[in-house]
Formats: sequence, structure tokens, C-alpha cells
Amino acid sequence: MKIPAIILAAAIGASGTLAYTPDAVIRGDLNGDGSLTSEDVSIMSSYVAGRTAFTAEQFAAADIDGNGRLNVYDLIRLRKNVFSHEGTLPSGTWVARTSSLTRYYTFSGGKCTCTNERTGASSELSCSAAGSTLTIDKETSDILWNSGENFVLRHADGSLENFTYYSSSPIDYAKCLTGNWYAKDGTGSIRCFNIRGVSGSVNGKPFVYKMNGSDFTFIFQDGTVSAAKMTRIDSMHFDMKWDSGRTERFTLRNISVKDGITYVNGILIANKSYSLPQSYDPGKILPEALSAFYTMQADAYKAGCNLWITSGYRSYSYQSSLYNQYAARDGYAKADTYSARPGYSEHQTGLAMDINVAGDSFGYSPESKWLAANCWKYGFIIRYPQGKQDITGYKYEPWHVRYLGKDLAKEVYDSGLSLEEFLCIDSKYKN
Repeated sequence: MKIPAIILAAAIGASGTLAYTPDAVIRGDLNGDGSLTSEDVSIMSSYVAGRTAFTAEQFAAADIDGNGRLNVYDLIRLRKNVFSHEGTLPSGTWVARTSSLTRYYTFSGGKCTCTNERTGASSELSCSAAGSTLTIDKETSDILWNSGENFVLRHADGSLENFTYYSSSPIDYAKCLTGNWYAKDGTGSIRCFNIRGVSGSVNGKPFVYKMNGSDFTFIFQDGTVSAAKMTRIDSMHFDMKWDSGRTERFTLRNISVKDGITYVNGILIANKSYSLPQSYDPGKILPEALSAFYTMQADAYKAGCNLWITSGYRSYSYQSSLYNQYAARDGYAKADTYSARPGYSEHQTGLAMDINVAGDSFGYSPESKWLAANCWKYGFIIRYPQGKQDITGYKYEPWHVRYLGKDLAKEVYDSGLSLEEFLCIDSKYKN
């Protein structure tokens, strides 16, 4: 399905956000004064009557409906834009864009809500319309209507802000899909969606989307429209079933690095792909993780199981010594299957622990079975699960737990995924 190109030209910019293209800012400005007035109508009337010729620039500006022809229908639309909106206060939700900022405005009576697309911060403002001006929060700007679904505000400093109609209802920013999402279908195909607010791009292809409950409509820059129904899985995953019948699993993956430490969706990560700097040194198991272990230990004891920490925090230098010992004994290739190189060990985070016996025999003990079935209740996960060796980069370690907090640990446990799969990240040394 296609929507008119002129709407897209005014609605979607190269960045993938609602925007305008420069030649569509004030469509119908035939005298080049930056506004729409009766003089522009007179110029258009003269052309339609065959009394005037247009330059290429005037022709482009006068093609109101964007069909490549100039006729009486363009004149009618221009007259409506000039004369029918005077004193009109916008209603509903509009997406407004300048060269550096995108905001959502919801107009209702003499008030409007303004939401910053980047941060989600909102403010309540007063607004009023008089003649060809619009006043928002005491700032009066010229309002230039291109159509009933698009207008431009020319502010006192001469800057332009382009408004495109979005919907009759406010945008619930909390439900927007803001973030970097990796979509994978049953064939293993992966698409990367970069979304901010209600706009974004997939593999570089810009779109805007509208949502109504679990129903989503994606409008792409080329005019293609795709509908989909979303099913939420957990805080970092949802399924999108497209109108084509294809279903994709979306995984949130926002990666940030602060002081050399990598966070994925706010979770501190140390694996074969993401290392910790030598200077990162909490010096001990972090208090929240240790407290959770003591609670788990007490409950395990009531169930007839004895748990203790055989290895907790390890410094960079200690891990270096340990890894080199293993490598000297078994060779580097084998050591890499069960021991982390210095800087790549979860033990350095202060959030990981080896329980009881760091060896295969632990997997046959009652404590191992209790730990696997219950550790998520206290905020831990079995970090290197059975059958995930090629994904985590390490052999099955039923004794190695990682603290994530109760909510996240439950989501990972319920998913049946390793942490790498849950976050859609790799764990592979680069050399």
C-alpha cells in the first residue's frame, strides 16, 4: 500500500524522524517572502489563467498536491491554506522538527503538552491563535499552513519549525519503542531497528510508526506501509507479527561504555567480547550481591543444601596469574574454554561467584540442582548453562552464578537463554 509522496516529503527526513524537505517547507510561497498571503494566490491565479509563466522554482513551490502538474486544484488548495486557517488553533498531536530538535505537541483547547523526542521530558504550556500567528508559552510566531495536516512556525528569530499531524490522541512516550532493536526471524535473518520516539530506521531505511494498543503501522520513506501486531515478552523482548505473516523477535540492545566499562541495556558486561579495564577494582563482592547470596544460602540450608562461596571477587592481576597457570598446564586454547583472560573475567565485576566446588563433580550434587532451580529467586543466574558453550564461550559451569537483581534474573531464567542470547551480544575474543 502507498501513501501520497507529498505527505512523505513533508513528513519524513533522511534521519528517519518526522521532518521536512527544504523545498516543501512553505509550499505555495510564490513570491519568495517566506509566507503565504493573498499575493501568492494572485500569482497562482494569473498562472492558471494563462497570463503568467513560472520559473522552475515557482513551479515546484506551486505544485501543492505534488502530482507534477499545475491546475485549478492547486489554486483551490492554496486559497484554502491562505484563507481558511486564520485564527485556527491546531488540535490533536503534531510532530514538530527543527534542524536540531524534534518535539511532540498535543493541542487541546488553550493548552498544549510539549514532549522532547530525545529525552521524553514533557511540559504543559498555554497556547492561543490570532490571525496568522500562534502563541505558545508567551512566544508568538507566524503560522504558515501548508495543508490541514502540515504547518510551519516562523519564530521571532527567523528559524522555522515544521509541524506534521500525527494523530488525534497524545503520544504515550513510555510506550514508544525508543532504542536499538535487533529483529530476528526463524531463518536467522537479522534486521537492525534504530528508534527514537515514533520514528527511526531499519537497516538505514527511514520510517515513522503509529501505535494503537498492540497494533502498529510502519510508514516507510518510499511510501510502503506495513502493519504488525506486537506481543510483549519481557522488558527487553517482544514479537512483531507482520501483515505478511512473518514473525520477528525483537531484542533491545543499547550498548554504552563509561570509563572503559561496557553496559548493555544498563547491565555491566564482562565476557570474551567486552573487557574491563585493569583499573576497575571494586575490591570485593558488591554488597547487594553478597546480601542476596546470604539470603539464598539460608533458604538453601532450610531445604537441606549447604552453599558457600569458593571464589568471589578476583582482581585483574590475580586473574592474570590464574589464567597463565592454567595455560601453562593445559595450553591456551583449552584454558580459554574454562578460564577468562585478565580483564575478561566476570569475577572482576564483584557480581559473580563460584559456589561450593568449581568442578564438574558439583553438577551431580543436590546443591547444584537446588541452585539451578532456585537461584533466580534471589537475583542470580547460572551464567554458563549447559548446551550454550558456543554462545557464552565457556564450558558448562553449574557452579558459576552472576547477580543481576531479582526482576532481570527471573526474565533471563524464564527465557531459557544465556545472558548473551538474552542481550543479543557475542562472546568471542578478537584475537
